[in-house]
Amino acid sequence: MQQARRRVLRLLAEGTAAATLTGVNIGTAAAQPSAFPKRVVRLVWPYSAGGTGDQFARGLAEVLASTWGKAVIVDNRPGAGGMIAADMVAKAEPDGHTLLMALTSVVQTPLLYGKPPYNPVRDLAAVSELATIHQTLVVHPDLPVTSMKGLAEYAQKLGKPLPYGTVGLGSSSHLQMEVFGRNAKAALMHVPYKGEAPLMTDLLGGQVPVGLVAAVTARQHVRTGKLRPLAVGGAGRSPLLPDVPTFQEAGFSGMDRTGWFGMFAPAATPPSLVQRISADTNKALENPALRTRMLEAGILVKGSTPAAFSQVVQRDQVYWGELIRSADVRLD
Repeated sequence: MQQARRRVLRLLAEGTAAATLTGVNIGTAAAQPSAFPKRVVRLVWPYSAGGTGDQFARGLAEVLASTWGKAVIVDNRPGAGGMIAADMVAKAEPDGHTLLMALTSVVQTPLLYGKPPYNPVRDLAAVSELATIHQTLVVHPDLPVTSMKGLAEYAQKLGKPLPYGTVGLGSSSHLQMEVFGRNAKAALMHVPYKGEAPLMTDLLGGQVPVGLVAAVTARQHVRTGKLRPLAVGGAGRSPLLPDVPTFQEAGFSGMDRTGWFGMFAPAATPPSLVQRISADTNKALENPALRTRMLEAGILVKGSTPAAFSQVVQRDQVYWGELIRSADVRLD
């Protein structure tokens, strides 16, 4: 028995020495995350295919696939203002193979419900703030208004709620228009879409007279006279539409928050893996071709650390929560 015990101890010692000689400490090896990715990575996008955000998701997925040597597919999961996609990722295996690319609505929409299926701070791990984007309020040219003040007066005299379209329930556009309606003392009717592409179809066709879309999307139709821009969101004007005033400049406060694109993983994802995915994503965002393509699309590529983006998410949860309560906007 003693001889067998000594043999086991000798083998363990030899194994430790061998590991040390090859530059790998057994304790360190056990702490390191396993190779990633092992299979196809799914990047879930909460809206339909075809819009500006979807193009960004596909461009980023292409660069990440090249970096990781594994396919990265964009999985479009529209519905419920992005909550279907976010809840799915929150409940996914926390191994980095299912990621969420979302807009600010991932924080906003749960605040509109008494019992939301997820909490973005508790159930999702912030990976990186990817970019910011200007939203533009546009109207169909048949609508007899040329300014935000004119839109408010038109809505007041219409005699029925004025329809407006956004990319979904609980989106920044939805909440900002609720603020506009209250400030303008005008009745509005929200028409949510499952993405920018179907919203644009109805805007151009006149089925919905007012909508909020990405500045780049607005620009191409403003040039042809198919849409008329009235204001842009954010603290400053969009470089894509420099002649269009901000909401603040147009006389309407509370609509100056700039929306963001962000990447998330399930909350239980190991921090070391979150850091790895964040670093690779930030490197992908530096790709010259991707940056040029996104700038042309009106998306200001950013990139950040998990800690920095986590703070953004937490601050926005407080900001939008207070706005929603003060505006008394509920969806249940």
